[in-house]
Amino acid sequence: MIKLKQHDFLTRKLFHSIHKQQINTQSGFLRMKNLLNYKNLQLNKDYFKEKICADLGCGSTGAGALNLLELGCKFVHLMDLNKHIKKPINMNLINFKDRFKIHVGSLEKIPFKNDSLDFALCQNAIHHMDKHEKSFYEIYRILKKNGKALISVQGEGGLVTKFVYEILVPEYKRNIAVRKFLTKIINQDTQKYDIFFKKYLDFEALRIYNILKKLLDQDLILTIKDRLLSPKYLCFNERKLTIFLKKIGFKKIYRIKKKVYFSNIRKLLSPLYHHYDHEISRALYGDGDISLICSK
Repeated sequence: MIKLKQHDFLTRKLFHSIHKQQINTQSGFLRMKNLLNYKNLQLNKDYFKEKICADLGCGSTGAGALNLLELGCKFVHLMDLNKHIKKPINMNLINFKDRFKIHVGSLEKIPFKNDSLDFALCQNAIHHMDKHEKSFYEIYRILKKNGKALISVQGEGGLVTKFVYEILVPEYKRNIAVRKFLTKIINQDTQKYDIFFKKYLDFEALRIYNILKKLLDQDLILTIKDRLLSPKYLCFNERKLTIFLKKIGFKKIYRIKKKVYFSNIRKLLSPLYHHYDHEISRALYGDGDISLICSK
C-alpha cells in the first residue's frame, strides 16, 4: 500500500463514501457506466478489440472500466489510491472477473511500465489532485505509440461554475448558517424546512416546492456533497490545457461530446453537457466538463 498524503487521504475517504452510496442506490452509477460509446468517442466499432486499457483514478465503483469492458476491450487495469476499492469493484465487475486487475497507486507515479497500454481512461480525477501536472506526463509515459487517452477534467468559467466554486463552496466553509443549511440538505434532514414552507407557502407555491423536492434525488445530493466537501476542485481552461498536452507530446487532440442522462432536476440541463459549445452552455458552464481524446 502506498503512503497517502493528507490531501489524498481526505479526497479518497470522501469519494469512497460517495461511491458506496452510488453503488447501494444505483444512483449515478448507471449513468457513469454508460457515458462512453463508439459514436461519442469517434472510434471504429472494433477499436477496443484486443486492446489493453486502464481506468486511472477509477474510484470505488469501477464504472469507467465496466464501460470499457462492455465496449469490448481485452483487458483493463484499474487504479486508485487505496485498497478499499477492491471489494466493490470486484462486485461490480463480477461478469468480467478474468479480464481486469486492480492496482493501488497514484497518478503522480502510475505503477505501469513505459509504453504498456493501448488506451488510458482518466475521468474526473486530476482536478482533485494537490499536484496535478505530473499526472499528464505519467499518462503519456505508459501509453504505447499511437495509444490514446481520454482525459476528463472540470472546465473553468460560466455562471454556474463561478457560483459553485467561488461563492457556494467558500460560504459553506466560512459561514456557519450556510454550512448548517447545506449539511441538512445533503443529509436529507429537512423536516423542519418542510414544516416551515407548508406553513407559509400558498397552495400553488407549495405544489412547486414539492415537485422540486422530488427532483432532489440521491444522485443530485451526492453531487452536491462532492462539490461541497472535496478538498480541491481545480478548474481548467480548455485552450491552455490543449497547448500543455501538445507540449508533452500528445497529438490529434479533440474534444468529445457525452450525452448524460439524469433522473433529477438536472434533466433540464442535460442537453448542455452534450452541446457544450452552445451559447447557453458557455454562459452557464464556461468550458464545462472537458473530455479530450489524445494520441501519443
